[in-house]
Amino acid sequence: MRNLVAFIAFAVLAPLNLNAQEKPAKNDYKEFSRLLHSMAVKELKEIEDASGWGGTIPYEPNLPLPKLRRVIKVGDKLEMPHGTWRKFKGKIEHPDKNLKIVVKDFKQLDSKTYRVVLDVDATVLVHVEAQQWQKGLMLIGGELATDVNITAAIVCDVGVSLNLKKFPPELNLEPKVTELGLDFVDFKVRGGPIITGEFGDNLRRDLKDGIRKMVKASEPLIKSQVNNAIAESLKEGKGTISADAILKALPK
Repeated sequence: MRNLVAFIAFAVLAPLNLNAQEKPAKNDYKEFSRLLHSMAVKELKEIEDASGWGGTIPYEPNLPLPKLRRVIKVGDKLEMPHGTWRKFKGKIEHPDKNLKIVVKDFKQLDSKTYRVVLDVDATVLVHVEAQQWQKGLMLIGGELATDVNITAAIVCDVGVSLNLKKFPPELNLEPKVTELGLDFVDFKVRGGPIITGEFGDNLRRDLKDGIRKMVKASEPLIKSQVNNAIAESLKEGKGTISADAILKALPK
């Protein structure tokens, strides 16, 4: 999933309490978490992944039912669709309920750098289109809507400086995600199974395994994209936020 957690990029754009020296109680991060959530909601975008769509095998002549078989040209060779094709398109509906951002910890690393530790829990509405091919014959195909639960553990180091030339002052941020762990929890098909029987059961198991593998395999790419998104947001002026808003949200 190339953009599986687009909201993560902006969930880490908040700075830390510049005056905090002692670790606050666990529940003291509630307002800070709410501020992060409000920032993330503004930047939520639809995500799409078609990396599992279009599997083929080399063309085999003299197969039965030739008129029913699909043949496609790949480069200068003929090939036939084969295996399970699947693509996903998703978004977070009702983010007040389906997106949870919890600040677990923050601490000062040095005079200008702070560390934020976040947990993200999101339920993403994913529309899945799937087709099963056998040497150019489409055996079955269908679309379904699923609610996919994904969690993320994020560590972000934030370089912070205060711009006193503006009023109210702005906190200039240079955040960088140093650790990002994604976990697929589960998914639930809306309206119950559309494709029933043994094939339907096998397809759902295949989709579940496919989602889990893609989530884990995409961690390095998503980490890179999060950092790139942060850099771009800073260039566009989105990487600053009112110092007053931050100080109100952080523990007293």
